[in-house]
Amino acid sequence: MLGAILLTAVLLVLGVVLRRRFRILAIARIPASLIAGAIGLIAWQIILWSVAGADEAEPDRWTQWVQAFTNDSIANLRSWPGWLIAVVFSGMLLSRSPQNGDTTPPSSRPQSKTASHDQHGFSPVAREALMVWIIVLGQTVVGLWLVWWWIGPQFNLPHSAAMLIETGFAGGHGTAAAMGAVFSHPTINMKEGLDLGVLMATSGLVYGLVSGILWIEVGARRGWIAADRFATANTSDSINNDSHVEASRDPTNPTSLSEPNVASSIADAIEPLLLQLVFLMLAFGIGLAMQSLVDSLASAVDASKIFAGSDSADAGEQVLRDRLRIASVVGSFPLFIYTLFGGAIVRFAVIRTAGDRWIDHDTISSLVGASMDLLVVAAVVTLNLAVVVSLWIPITALFVGGAIWSTFCLLVLSRRILPDSHWFELGLINFGMSTGTTATGFVLLRVIDPELKTRAAEHYALAAPLSAPFIGGGMITVGLPLLLLERVPIALSTVFMTIMLISLIAWGVWWKTKLTFHEGSPDEKTGPDSRLSDEFGQSR
Repeated sequence: MLGAILLTAVLLVLGVVLRRRFRILAIARIPASLIAGAIGLIAWQIILWSVAGADEAEPDRWTQWVQAFTNDSIANLRSWPGWLIAVVFSGMLLSRSPQNGDTTPPSSRPQSKTASHDQHGFSPVAREALMVWIIVLGQTVVGLWLVWWWIGPQFNLPHSAAMLIETGFAGGHGTAAAMGAVFSHPTINMKEGLDLGVLMATSGLVYGLVSGILWIEVGARRGWIAADRFATANTSDSINNDSHVEASRDPTNPTSLSEPNVASSIADAIEPLLLQLVFLMLAFGIGLAMQSLVDSLASAVDASKIFAGSDSADAGEQVLRDRLRIASVVGSFPLFIYTLFGGAIVRFAVIRTAGDRWIDHDTISSLVGASMDLLVVAAVVTLNLAVVVSLWIPITALFVGGAIWSTFCLLVLSRRILPDSHWFELGLINFGMSTGTTATGFVLLRVIDPELKTRAAEHYALAAPLSAPFIGGGMITVGLPLLLLERVPIALSTVFMTIMLISLIAWGVWWKTKLTFHEGSPDEKTGPDSRLSDEFGQSR
């Protein structure tokens, strides 16, 4: 771990230097952490290529060092993103003030019954869950059409090859590994499914990062970024977050531990920065304990004979049976779901016992931002580009189809279904999730919302339980090839799932239209591109 920490430190210094040296990087809003990750990725691939032809019988010192570094530091870095995302969510509710971070005077906030309902009701979370279903189901539909009309007959691939987009893009490398056993099932007989799934996962991850930066630039120019819309509505050229916080803070009611009459009450007991780190780690620990408790209870239920499986089941059927277990369903809930609520528990306990002033919201936000930077570096450096390419023509066609659909969901469907206040930010998280990993989505979110001012990350986390157990590597992902695709004509399954997808899209568009126009919102006059959303104003 020491090697991983030192490597990350060196890369971040290089990223900061390059960003200051080449102004185009700053103009393009590329964070130093992303630059650092790219430097590490390129350097690491060059090192691997340089030792690829070394004599394995008697490797020289350089080869031995590279192999040792791979087994230790790089392997350690690969585990960082999952933990760091949980840390980010630990501070999300913990760092919110009692007014949800609102520093705008009530008299200056635009009032809208629709926006208020959209923020405080279940609607934003439910629409985010619906959007994830649309994205992932659409990936399967695109694959079905390609396999039905061209890939299947031309390359003699089974119908289940249509699942490769969802397996690699929305599922990632873990799902690709699990689906390898499913694709090898005798009813499917696609032995190369594991290799194709891993290749698709790697390609989607690279595409998500590279194209995501491009779409961020497009969004900045079109005014889709929430901070840009807020700045435009207030007729200012840019937003300085530090000056905004200082200007809006009431000096007679301090909320930061850096202010004398607050810091003096605890400075003798503990360093204020360490105290905030303790709160953050307590939230993380509570979330980890909650996950362990829920998993233990689910395993106890599965121990009954009702859920017992047969030892004679083949690998593919065993994977499906495992996914249908209660422990598998709740086990698909990521750790960051639990740490999000862990932060809320810690915040409630601190406020009830010591008061809100003991939580320094600015310091917690800084710690969360540092975790985001480390997450970006680790996620980019450890990209696995060493994948064996097989059947490159059909896999390229599936990749192009999946890329076009994910981009269409970000640029077109997201703004018609997700909340106006942060549809682009939330769409970027979904875009990263649907092209590789959730970490990719947060890499992109970090570029335009480094301090998590919008509620995009929060809504994404709250909506995850409504989709994670079922799609993108869940029960439906595993069950479709075994129970449906190879047992019914592909034309029937393609048409059925296409109708289902269109119905979900129509429902989502109607849902937002009803919230926006039916109750006489000001959105009816100004349109989605030119207005400042009430929800974003309140979240600030």
